[in-house]
Amino acid sequence: MIRLLRTALPMACLTLALAVPGTATAEVVVACKNKTNGNLRVVADAAACRNSELALSWTTTGLPGPAGPAGPPGPAGPQGPAGPQGPTGSQGVQGVAGPAGPAGAGVRTVSGIVNADGTQNPVTPNGFTTERLGPGEYKITFPAGTWQSFPVMTVTPFGVNGAYGNAVVWTALGFSTGSAEFVIRMSATTPGQTLFDNAFMFIAAQAQSAP
Repeated sequence: MIRLLRTALPMACLTLALAVPGTATAEVVVACKNKTNGNLRVVADAAACRNSELALSWTTTGLPGPAGPAGPPGPAGPQGPAGPQGPTGSQGVQGVAGPAGPAGAGVRTVSGIVNADGTQNPVTPNGFTTERLGPGEYKITFPAGTWQSFPVMTVTPFGVNGAYGNAVVWTALGFSTGSAEFVIRMSATTPGQTLFDNAFMFIAAQAQSAP
């Protein structure tokens, strides 16, 4: 284990510590997050964010999925007629493959949607797993090799069940294998902070340097 973080602050106090590109592209989404209620709105340029909003960005490309199973072999085609034999060429010298280049610097992000019952939304199926620990309490797990260092996370609830609650990153664990675990708690806005099931979106990010 390389780092432990425990906090009960509202998500309105959490910010994403990464550079936000000025303009959205085909691979980067730029959005403005309201600092008071956490609402997101997608914009074409970070300059469109108001003073009451925080500019965020994330890539639209998730982790590659596993390779599918090999298909069955097709039927053999008929044998064609033999062509004329050409002259024998000289044998060339086999080249040597060069070493793989190092990974470039940048920001690694993984975003996802978790349903109220703790299952992954099919819109974001890759790069993490989820588990409902109890009413209003969920665990998000990133596999080994995902992160170079400890990531940060923002969470935004949305009203699939007709209600919006407070989202809190309750615990965060990072491991030397590059894996991480986050526990998210969803509570009602009424007095008492009662935990209740509610869907939410998240963005996890980590600055990645070249070796």
